[in-house]
Amino acid sequence: MIEASFTTESLPPEDRFACWHELASRVVVPTHVRCDDEAGFRATSLTRGSHTLQGTTSTVRSFHAERTQKLVRKSDPEQYVLDITRTGVSAVGQGSQETLLRAGDVVLIDSSLPFRARHTTGTHEGLVLPKSLLPFPPQDVAPLLARRLPGSTGIGAVLIHCVHEALSAGSRYRDIEFIRLLDTALELLVTLLAHELHTLHALPPESHQQALLARVQSFIHHHLGDPELSPQTVADAHHISLRHLQQVLAAAGTAPAALIRRKRLQQCHRALMDPGQSGRTIRTIAARWGFASQAHFTRLFRAAYGVPPGEFRASHSPPARETASAVRD
Repeated sequence: MIEASFTTESLPPEDRFACWHELASRVVVPTHVRCDDEAGFRATSLTRGSHTLQGTTSTVRSFHAERTQKLVRKSDPEQYVLDITRTGVSAVGQGSQETLLRAGDVVLIDSSLPFRARHTTGTHEGLVLPKSLLPFPPQDVAPLLARRLPGSTGIGAVLIHCVHEALSAGSRYRDIEFIRLLDTALELLVTLLAHELHTLHALPPESHQQALLARVQSFIHHHLGDPELSPQTVADAHHISLRHLQQVLAAAGTAPAALIRRKRLQQCHRALMDPGQSGRTIRTIAARWGFASQAHFTRLFRAAYGVPPGEFRASHSPPARETASAVRD
């Protein structure tokens, strides 16, 4: 787990802008920056996440930033930066696209290409992720770069809420819960991009299949707790035949029923290892993730993990004295 916070308040005024620039170049991507009032510059920021996916939030005074081709050649982390404007106004450009962003707007930037940005004083939240985490080739994502993505309704609104909830919660979430929130935000981002790419009709057939696969996987993830979830309901939700759904998932090395079953078992597996859920019965956990029959769940769990769920939970529970101490603390 990575966590780094920063504020200029404890720094001498003459060092504030330079120190913030150094941090931003290290956490996000190297850029040239300029501020019209370095003496009055203020900034606070928080970066939290795993080595592959981080959430970021910052409140910064007005500045200009540019990532040149020379900087790209010198250092390219091959990342996407998802930026959500919470307050203030920004103008972001990459390639031939230039977009004006206001509160609630979402934009995606590619570190492998030059970009430019102008920000008024404001607060931003977002994600920093390797390009390899998205199931789309960079050339297919290119039409969406520096383009305003819908954030006021639908998937975009849920994505913004998820990122904000993770970054504004402070210590309310444990590390593992925070990582799960970021994973959910990533899945929402994939779904949003898949929808936008499909709308643009910019994808070749094989990439349409990748986009459909991403939407299907996201749909399954968000409906695992529904006992009515089945290959047919997944196919119906995406307006495709069951045979087409089977073909899409076969290309990813799985099948609809097997994917649903595996994802449900994985969620139960995590829950049974989680001390925070020790007060929940196995029946409750199984039902939470779509298993209507505890006996059926027990058979599937034993087949997947080699032991019944009760025995698995007991072997991963902390000693009673340690648990009691944790409760007192």
